[in-house]
Amino acid sequence: MPVSIPDGQIYLDNASTSFPKPPAVADAVSDAVRTVGLTSGRGTSLCRIDPNAIVKNTRSLLCRLINGLDPCRIIYTYSATDGINLALFGLLKEGDHVLISPLEHHAVARALHYLRENSGVSFDVMPSDADGRIVAERIREVAKPNTCLACMSHISNVSGTVQPLREIGAELKRLGIPFMGDAAQSAGCHAIDVQAMNIDVLAAPGHKSLLGLPGTGVLYLSERMNPRPIRVGGTGVKSELYHLPPELPVYYESGTPNVLGIIALEASLNFIFEQTVEAIERRHHKLSERMLAGLLERPGVTVVGPTDPARRAPVISFNVNGRGSSEVAKLLADKYHIANRPGLHCAPMAHEFFGTDKLGGTVRVSPAYLTPDEEVDYFFAALDEILA
Repeated sequence: MPVSIPDGQIYLDNASTSFPKPPAVADAVSDAVRTVGLTSGRGTSLCRIDPNAIVKNTRSLLCRLINGLDPCRIIYTYSATDGINLALFGLLKEGDHVLISPLEHHAVARALHYLRENSGVSFDVMPSDADGRIVAERIREVAKPNTCLACMSHISNVSGTVQPLREIGAELKRLGIPFMGDAAQSAGCHAIDVQAMNIDVLAAPGHKSLLGLPGTGVLYLSERMNPRPIRVGGTGVKSELYHLPPELPVYYESGTPNVLGIIALEASLNFIFEQTVEAIERRHHKLSERMLAGLLERPGVTVVGPTDPARRAPVISFNVNGRGSSEVAKLLADKYHIANRPGLHCAPMAHEFFGTDKLGGTVRVSPAYLTPDEEVDYFFAALDEILA
């Protein structure tokens, strides 16, 4: 029987941005734009919604989510890329050496290539297994006397590979190398403990598994990490000064903050804490099991990354033998109304590692916590028609 095409969208592109958002997020945003002038630290608020209080509370919620020690070391950014740029451009100088994974997104890879070409920074890839998981005990093989940072994606946006951050962090601590994590695919859906993992810098977007809006992000800095600011301007406080106020977090937060985005983030974080990260992670594990089993049992389908669901997230890249990724993705989108993403996913390093760059990349599907099981069923029914 032919697949019954839905009127609306089947959303399997949560690795790009999460959808649907929790209803409380939409309610908070709608209420805010009708109620209050959206600024913080500038002027007074006469409304029942206090932007300053929300900005402060959301900072505390973010700190709690990653088990940070001081909310003042939680910096609001405009995206994960924005935070990564602040860290890399603010920390690195000529002669510095960086270690990375083989699966880095352009947020890290392009920044480091730019710094290598323009500032004399060098970098090397750490040894890994066939899935791109770093082998912690082999990091010392590529560490150098001038290695000042190790940086990696917690979860690959191509293969779903989950890096063993606790083991990696312990080894980096023994080697005396600061540790930076890109939590674009993990913050909000995978347990992160910056203390237990010995993480010094952590960047994340607000619009993915934190379930907020685009234009928001967060950067955590440990006490020993004090990058140069890359954005300078008004902070809303100490306006008599012609230099940036040295206090955190305002030292890194020049410019009008995205208060509407932060209001959405407060609502989404409350939702995450109500559900618990543990429950969200369990749901993601079941989705990984289901997606892997379904794809691996279909002849002609090749899956990229770990085949053990315990070592991956439900960010699933695959190819259909004899069909280009763009062709399959277009069929899924145009004929079956399934949102997905083909190509190189802003991570050619990962595709080069897996050998899929020569194929033009992969088709990526990424269900998440709020994805109904029925939508996964529908995806497989649609895929079977494509394979037939």
